[in-house]
Amino acid sequence: MRPSRIISVVFHPVFMPLIGVCLLLNYGGWLTEIDPSGKRSIYLIVSLTTLMMPLLIMPVLLKTKIIHSYLLFDREERRIPLLLTALMYLTGAYLLQRVDAPILLSLFLNGSSLIILSLVVINWRWKISMHMAGIGGVTGMLLAISIRWMLEVEPIIAILFLVAGFVGFARLKDNDHSPAQVYAGYLLGFGVNFLLILLV
Repeated sequence: MRPSRIISVVFHPVFMPLIGVCLLLNYGGWLTEIDPSGKRSIYLIVSLTTLMMPLLIMPVLLKTKIIHSYLLFDREERRIPLLLTALMYLTGAYLLQRVDAPILLSLFLNGSSLIILSLVVINWRWKISMHMAGIGGVTGMLLAISIRWMLEVEPIIAILFLVAGFVGFARLKDNDHSPAQVYAGYLLGFGVNFLLILLV
């Protein structure tokens, strides 16, 4: 497998919510002080609703011929998987509220679902990079938190910017997207979560 393809797999959008929550619970100031049982509940909810459930529906969509490839190269095929994923993210945000998790975590999942719904609308006419929207969403969320609550997460944000560069390069190298689609995806993900968390 080519290095560019490995980067695209490792930093696939489906992993981004769990990565974002993991960063918050380990480097997010007061969020790191949540008791271990609380953290386990949060990880379980986020893992089930943003990772396992979206992955489990893909074989069903493939078997029913709603999609023809797990890679979703065709923008027409992205609609139903993205809509179902957004619904699962919203379910995750609701469950986090039910277990009294910090509101910031459910806000992050709500923002991520808003990014996905925006991708659905844009992909109706133009293919945009979901990979870049995913990494952009995590970066925007952390930057907004660092500004709003004075958390010292600058090294993590710097690493995320670097990772975004690698992911963008990989998407271009594999001819999956044009430069405009890569930049637009990143700005969409970054902007939605940044503004949502900064302003709400």
